[in-house]
Amino acid sequence: MSAGTIVTLPDQSTARIPKMNFLTKENGLLSWLLTGDHKRIATLYLISITFFFFIGGALAGLIRLELLTPQTSLMAADTYKRCLPCTASS
Repeated sequence: MSAGTIVTLPDQSTARIPKMNFLTKENGLLSWLLTGDHKRIATLYLISITFFFFIGGALAGLIRLELLTPQTSLMAADTYKRCLPCTASS
């Protein structure tokens, strides 16, 4: 220790920054659902939009297959009437 040094610092070559980010800050489903972090909210929003996009696409595909022939061959009339508004809202 020299006469001009007040504090000795640790060796900076071995110093490590903890690997914390918005994905690993807290664990568990409840921490994700009750979060206020805008990055987690955007991730949840993206996942839910993608999920419902594929559900709506599958229902639209079923309606297209049903309309391929003049007879009702794939689903009953009541099921068709229930699927039609679901594809329009998604």
